[in-house]
Amino acid sequence: MDLGSKCILIMLIQLGIILYVVSSVQIAFIANIYVIWSTLAITLIIASIILESPTAALLETLSTVLALIVIRKILNISLIWFPEYRLAILLLGLDSIVKNPVTYAVLFSASIISYYSWSLIFKRGDTLIDRLKSLNVTLKSIRYSALVRVLALTGFAILIAYVKPLSLIDEAVYVSGVILSSVLLLFKEHKLLKNLSAIASWLILPYVLLKDIAVRSVVEEEGKLEGVSIGRIVSKLVYGKPANVWLKEKIHIPRSPAWYWKVETGNFTYNPYAQINYHILIAGSSGTGKSSLAKKLIKELYYQWAIPSLTIDPHNEYVKVIEELDGIVVDASKISINPLELDESSPRERIVQVADTIQRVFRLGNLQRAVLEDLLEEAYAEKGILNDDPETWKLKPPTFLTLLKVIEKRIEYARSSGERSRYEGLKPYIRLLSTSIFRETTIKFSDILSKPSVIAMANLPGDHVKAILSETLLRKIAHYMYVSGESTGLSHYIVIDEAHRICRRSTEPSLVARLMMESRKYGIGFIIITQQPLDIDEAIIANSALKISFKLSEPENLDYMAKTLAGYISENRLEIFKEALYYMPKFYAIIRDSRLAEPAIVKIEL
Repeated sequence: MDLGSKCILIMLIQLGIILYVVSSVQIAFIANIYVIWSTLAITLIIASIILESPTAALLETLSTVLALIVIRKILNISLIWFPEYRLAILLLGLDSIVKNPVTYAVLFSASIISYYSWSLIFKRGDTLIDRLKSLNVTLKSIRYSALVRVLALTGFAILIAYVKPLSLIDEAVYVSGVILSSVLLLFKEHKLLKNLSAIASWLILPYVLLKDIAVRSVVEEEGKLEGVSIGRIVSKLVYGKPANVWLKEKIHIPRSPAWYWKVETGNFTYNPYAQINYHILIAGSSGTGKSSLAKKLIKELYYQWAIPSLTIDPHNEYVKVIEELDGIVVDASKISINPLELDESSPRERIVQVADTIQRVFRLGNLQRAVLEDLLEEAYAEKGILNDDPETWKLKPPTFLTLLKVIEKRIEYARSSGERSRYEGLKPYIRLLSTSIFRETTIKFSDILSKPSVIAMANLPGDHVKAILSETLLRKIAHYMYVSGESTGLSHYIVIDEAHRICRRSTEPSLVARLMMESRKYGIGFIIITQQPLDIDEAIIANSALKISFKLSEPENLDYMAKTLAGYISENRLEIFKEALYYMPKFYAIIRDSRLAEPAIVKIEL
């Protein structure tokens, strides 16, 4: 087997392992990345032995990373037509590899180790370097007929890098790759050079065939689209020699050429039908304009397209706007909803879902979670509902009051103090939930989803009850969505304020993330509002076509949102996003739109 064939085989093995690990949602992202770094380092060292060349092993592994970039870009485009949760997870995982500087540090560290191991321990030379030194390249071996094509290709590469704004690193990789592969193709009768040319071609492919900007450029400019007027564009992200810089008295003006915020004018409109999905993320510190923008969207979406919104409102901020729209205001303290209703699920499925919610909200341990599941099973049995008898699933379900009575009975008949303490540890939580709020369901979802509505929660006793009620409402909405069947258009929006309290980041996808992935075919869009984007499920952020961020001052949230909006990381690009978010005036926001190549800064008009 020649050198090129060995490289391809090793690359396929690396790709297979990495894609398997990345696509495994059972493993946390942080665990994934360590497994992948280890895989790249170990396979690079093994490849250096198989290929008898640490240099060839490094080139081959870099080709694997470049192949991952191509796959990532294909996934990015595929999500437009196939918005599946696993594709989004795979895209997030690949982002964590190809955009992370540690990945490349690991590769070069492993390469150094393999080089010294090969030369000092095995006392062998680098086969690839030796063969390159032995090549007899003369003027006669150059194909002059290809020289014109090489010069044209190189010129085209430089033009693309100039016209299509890339980071400095991407420009260097792109142009270097074109030049390298072009020079290699000049020579004939050298099989080794052909193999190297095949590897070098990976440096060109991602930017010529699958540049994200090419997909978006076919969409009309934002000012020409009809829709909700969000505000006035004051600045756009551009690359080049800084001139006419926005907020230059506060934001550092980088050296040329660089990314910077250039003063621009225009109107920014939002048309949900022009986006790859209907979902909107609004982030920002308290008092920066998040709720004001959300209220405007609720009104304008209803006025222009008759799209009603259901708002989950922890502080009754949206009651007035819903009243203006002659909508339905639901005082959450005066309704009842039963989280233990089956809604065509099996008892076991509902037990797991309810236990998940209670464990997350009250931060229970795994032992308490197991005890809770056992108690829930007994509560269903008290009502004659058995998991292995579907006929019983139609019976009247238990409530949290039923569950409280089961706990009290277990405490009374406990055979040891340890057993009694396990039940007593859960009793305060269930007592809190056994109020009239969580009894038989009285709310009609067909009504609150047919016109503008708000679930006003300010009068509820504490954040724990609000969180459980919110998640129960969302489960009920999901059931209503499935029963109603697929929709041909956008029928309503779900607005979730303070979403970080409901959709917290964890190793498992949140309920809202799963709903967002499936909701397009059911005609539902989500407006997610938070002042703590770092705490939000990553899949929610990845699946929001329109991302809006007002001022952020908390360092970790600012850093996370800057990376999210920047799209890919270079030091200059990331820094100007951080500065803009930190110094952003009130009612100004950075907006990243799926239609546009680069973000814009918009003054929100209320």
